[in-house]
Amino acid sequence: MGMANKRKTIEESAGPGRSLIRPQTLADIERREPDSKEIWYGHSILTSTLFPPTQPSTDTDFVSKTNGTLEYVLEAGIDPEERKRKFPYGKYPRLIMAWIAKQIRTAGKMKTEYVDPQTRTITIPSIWQMCNELGLQRGGKTADKIQEQLRLLLSSHITIRKTTGFSGGKMHDMISLPIVEAVRFKESDTNAAFSGSAFVLTKEVYERLARESAPFDTRASSLLLSGRSVLPYDTYVWLTGSMRNLRHDLPVTWDWLYERFGDSISSKQNFRAKFRKALAKVRDVYPSVHVSVDEKGVTLHPSPTAIAARHLIDGEYVDAAVAQDVPEAVDPASNPTSNQYDSPSENGGK
Repeated sequence: MGMANKRKTIEESAGPGRSLIRPQTLADIERREPDSKEIWYGHSILTSTLFPPTQPSTDTDFVSKTNGTLEYVLEAGIDPEERKRKFPYGKYPRLIMAWIAKQIRTAGKMKTEYVDPQTRTITIPSIWQMCNELGLQRGGKTADKIQEQLRLLLSSHITIRKTTGFSGGKMHDMISLPIVEAVRFKESDTNAAFSGSAFVLTKEVYERLARESAPFDTRASSLLLSGRSVLPYDTYVWLTGSMRNLRHDLPVTWDWLYERFGDSISSKQNFRAKFRKALAKVRDVYPSVHVSVDEKGVTLHPSPTAIAARHLIDGEYVDAAVAQDVPEAVDPASNPTSNQYDSPSENGGK
């Protein structure tokens, strides 16, 4: 498919007024590397698949995702405005969490307008400013939706579970992981764009976003989120994070993929078709990714990450050759609850 046809296909699927984060073209992605403002950070659980694509039914107690030996469980909090339990869902929690990860990685150890690393405080001066940072329209229904999803996100609760089998039984380990320790909302009665918030992230969430998130190109995510489905975006974030540590071919079954990405898709057969389409869109914006598909599932082949030539160390981008001499900041073996980003060798996809 030619470049013009690729752009036309994506524009038609997006529909008028539905693109996010400043519309960018495939030609621009191919022509140049992203600048620092266009590099955000994604975690395939905390910034994407943990959040359902649509609002679950009212009788849903929780949603969960498995990552290796760990299970992430999301429970809806009580919306302080509506006084009802509602899940954060769709594209906006994904964008908000990726933006938070970006600000944490950019800040490093230095206090910025948005992040105080000493206290793990994130400040959003106004929804207007947040929409501007996300590249969204700065008012009306968009501001209302961002404000609502931010409330739902910060009210929700995560539990990380690990089950270990042994002769004659099993052992369950659980970590309670609220997203925030404290939060203050400032809401305007006349214009949601003037509302804002400040919140203290829990240590676990802050450190996971700082340590385990992988860089991605927001020009790509803008195209992948321009349609109704979040599946292309979730697939993109998963693949670029998985390729970071992949050293050998790795088969991943359709069952594993359906469990991870198949929320709200009625059947595995339907999911396979949708996943193939999502993967095709990912290849348009991430042409260096090498993934093969067959009847058993997909096979990941070692590939560059979406942002292959840059590494972030204490808030600074350096060449890959320099970064190779820097030791790992955290040894996962020193903490049994710690988990690397989403290494396919650990994801149980075989």
